[in-house]
Amino acid sequence: MKLLLLILALSFNTANANTEAVNDDSKVQAKAIMSGVYESFIKVIPYVYSDENSIEALKKDPAKKAELIKNLTDISEFFKSAKHVEYFQRPGFRPSLDTMNSHLADTIVSVQNNNFAFAQKRLDALTSLCISCHSQLSAHGTANAFGDAVNKARREDFESDYAFGNYLYLIRRFDDSEKYLNLALEKALKESRSHELYSSLRRMISIHTKISFNYKKANDFVNKYKTDLRLPILAKTTLNSWSSSLTPWKKFDASKVDSIEQFIKTHLSPLEELKEQTGSDNDITLLIASGILSKYLNDHPQTQNAPLILYWLAIAERRLSNTYFFTLSDLYLKDCIRLYPKTALAKKCYALYEEGVQFGYSGSGGTDIPPDEKRELARMRDLLK
Repeated sequence: MKLLLLILALSFNTANANTEAVNDDSKVQAKAIMSGVYESFIKVIPYVYSDENSIEALKKDPAKKAELIKNLTDISEFFKSAKHVEYFQRPGFRPSLDTMNSHLADTIVSVQNNNFAFAQKRLDALTSLCISCHSQLSAHGTANAFGDAVNKARREDFESDYAFGNYLYLIRRFDDSEKYLNLALEKALKESRSHELYSSLRRMISIHTKISFNYKKANDFVNKYKTDLRLPILAKTTLNSWSSSLTPWKKFDASKVDSIEQFIKTHLSPLEELKEQTGSDNDITLLIASGILSKYLNDHPQTQNAPLILYWLAIAERRLSNTYFFTLSDLYLKDCIRLYPKTALAKKCYALYEEGVQFGYSGSGGTDIPPDEKRELARMRDLLK
């Protein structure tokens, strides 16, 4: 589901002087497709955030199981029919529909085979990937994409504050999302729900860094929770790291970034050797940079700095992602190679892509790379010739 809102986001983002207009008929057609995606998506999302017992209960309810399969299939069909939408081809925002449909197909098989725990993890991964792209959508773009549809869902339609808060985050109702994520954090602390705790903390800090940078709100949020005695040690360490990392950004004004090259040189280039470093020391810098770079590329799709931006978006996404299925990192790197094969950055993007594939299969040796992955590596490498 992750690419789900990405497509909604991209299809209706606010046009600017540097973006080619899409004719009205195309917009109407695309909006009809995405409305269908949303109608099916809203029926699936409760399974993403439900507890294990709820999802396992589908084994005893063939009708609900069949309904879930139908909605997942409908979403896949809507995506297949959306390939013509021009916005999908913009650098940095072109989702891999093949990847999306392949992942949905595997999810459907998991449900059909009653492997609901695995299916739920896949749904969560898709939704998180979708969120990472959807965070780039403007408020106006949200209204255009969803219209009145976003007002259909209510808190009582969701199993928990955590589920509803994530849904609101997904559709960019961030003030409301923050309210319910705070409630989810309180419950997570009281009941030692580690997944909900860490996920909610990440959502909250991203609202005030990546999505709309606000030092005061980010700092107030971190200070509110970092001294909470109920926090596990890892969460406390993370919040303290975020606190110290925020300090250098105290006087930063995102609206005054005049040169994207200088921004990268100042804030990101020093991190290049640390791009695979574990821990949370660079989370704040990467979150802020991801927001700045995404917005710039969205506003300037023809910029000559596109491969450089894609390279750094890939590094940020790889470092910040917490899903073990896939991230936008590989999609950014492939776009860098595919769209700009003759540039020096394309070679760096390939090296990073190859490194990630090798590390994903038996460590740095990459001795167990599946044939399909080997063919994709070869295809990307051939583009550089």
